[in-house]
Parts: sequence; structure tokens; C-alpha cells
Amino acid sequence: MGKIMLSRLTVTLTVAAVVGLAIPGVAGAADGSTELRTNTACNDGKATAVENVAIRTSTSTSAALVTTALKGQTWACGSTSVILGGRYTACGTTNGNGWFYVYNDNYAGYTASGCWG
Repeated sequence: MGKIMLSRLTVTLTVAAVVGLAIPGVAGAADGSTELRTNTACNDGKATAVENVAIRTSTSTSAALVTTALKGQTWACGSTSVILGGRYTACGTTNGNGWFYVYNDNYAGYTASGCWG
């Protein structure tokens, strides 16, 4: 590839990565590639935990633990509730940063979006 073609490809991939991280619900692939993915686990206002997953007071793995959602439990969430927060490695996701706000009759808090299906 010529220098101009390579430069355009680099700019295009950089812009795609930045746009992907700026749009809630879109994050880079777990393997670190530039492929963009959208998590649709909460589109119907409910999400089901794919593994036991922490519910926290904010979007950080160091935030206080509210409770743990058990694998298979369904919690309510908003379809626009995926927000960017602290990075996490959980449920097969490496370096994830998308979080859901989830709630049920007893608890509410933030949880790694990669742990819900």
C-alpha cells in the first residue's frame, strides 16, 4: 500500500474507534481489535445475568458492592442505560467499559454490561 492509502486507513480506523467509544452501548471488541460491537442485552427493558455478576454503586470495579446478581436472574434496565465507565475484565470480556444501570424490587446499581444477555 502507498503511504497515502495507509494514512487514510489509519485515520479511518482511528475515527471508527473513537466514535465507537463515544456512543453509549458501543465498545471495542474484547480481543482489542478495532471491530465495534453493540450490546443489545437490555433492549427490551430486561437483562439476564450470564454469570454471577456484581452490582455496584458506580461504574467502577472499585465501587462499593451493592449485591450480586446470580446467573440466570433477570433484572430491569433501561434500553438507553449502557454508559461508559471504568474498565473491567469479566464474563469473557477483556478491557470492557460499558455498564448497565439495573434494578429489581430490592436493589439498584451499576453492572458490567458484558455479563448480561
